[in-house]
Amino acid sequence: MVFNFSATHNYAVLLMGGKGIRLGNITPKQYVKVAGQELFLYSAKALYESKSIDFIIYVVPAEYKGKTENILCKTPLESKPHVIIEGGETREHSCKNAIWFLKEHRVNPHSLVLIHDADRPNLTTDIISRNIFEASKTQAAVTAIKAEDSISLTKDGIIDSYLDRSSLVRLQTPQTFSYALLYSSFLREEDLSKFTDEGSLVAKATGTKATIVNGEASNYKITTENDIKIFEQSRKNK
Repeated sequence: MVFNFSATHNYAVLLMGGKGIRLGNITPKQYVKVAGQELFLYSAKALYESKSIDFIIYVVPAEYKGKTENILCKTPLESKPHVIIEGGETREHSCKNAIWFLKEHRVNPHSLVLIHDADRPNLTTDIISRNIFEASKTQAAVTAIKAEDSISLTKDGIIDSYLDRSSLVRLQTPQTFSYALLYSSFLREEDLSKFTDEGSLVAKATGTKATIVNGEASNYKITTENDIKIFEQSRKNK
């Protein structure tokens, strides 16, 4: 691999290690074909087309490394500098593997790392550029949208109290941080199982609170079979 890691770059980490158990498929959902191509290619294409991203790290199940490369080789995405690495047992372990890859290549500490879930296929270059812009100013940026529904706390099966939705947001990916901040966070926190996203990890490990990047309702996560159908129909309507 010929790439100047010592220069300041923007890296994208595409997390593809999930097994998609809730979909009931033997094949991980990232590799399920939707509207003619594997699901992960939709978000990968946005990263490929983004002028804000210089290098892509595909984090995949160990047994899918070869398959992923074969799929990429059949598309223009192969031409953007990238690497395919093995994921971990959880989302955060997979992300840590990507950060450790950058560490081993002595990446410039001022570089930015954008992290996205491959099961959010409606990623846009606009969301990517907004993440990079905010993180370049604050070191930490998290995509989110305002909560539109009423939200309450429950106790023993009944509503206990209501929350003020004006101050609540629904978190999405991408989430973008300086490499130095992410590396420091993973170095300090040993129990990664208690974290479900990088924003909470960074906040706990370093006290750094992320800036919110306005997301989009279409940037939803594919979780159920119905989500697949909705996404497939949206592609057909384009």
